[in-house]
Amino acid sequence: MEAKLSDFGISRERLDQTMTAGVGTSLWMAPEVMMGERYDDKADMFSFGVVLSELDVHTMPYAHAKKETLESSGRAMVDSVLLQKVALGTIQAEFSETTPEEIVELGRVCLDVDPTKRPNAAEALYKLHVICKKMP
Repeated sequence: MEAKLSDFGISRERLDQTMTAGVGTSLWMAPEVMMGERYDDKADMFSFGVVLSELDVHTMPYAHAKKETLESSGRAMVDSVLLQKVALGTIQAEFSETTPEEIVELGRVCLDVDPTKRPNAAEALYKLHVICKKMP
């Protein structure tokens, strides 16, 4: 069995190596896309990091940050504030304490605010293969 991820609801033909028209769902969106900057395939790796977190903690992205804000201040964090904090790197998607360290490391590097520090898809796939071979 092979798993495949796709979201053709926002797909478009790539005419160039970088893009500027921000498309996507905001909670999974890379900081550079949120900020209206030029972006490339590394933006997808940020989204992949968010998905890894979701698969791990079984909640919507950044639910922990919204919950902490509500508990500490009694007020809900609005999405615009949340997204600003994500773009600045002051909030990151979470991983559980029981997650294998290699998966957390991959997720964290995919979630780096600096797109040049994120792996490309081939590097992430290789890392996943290495991780899977180590698992029983």
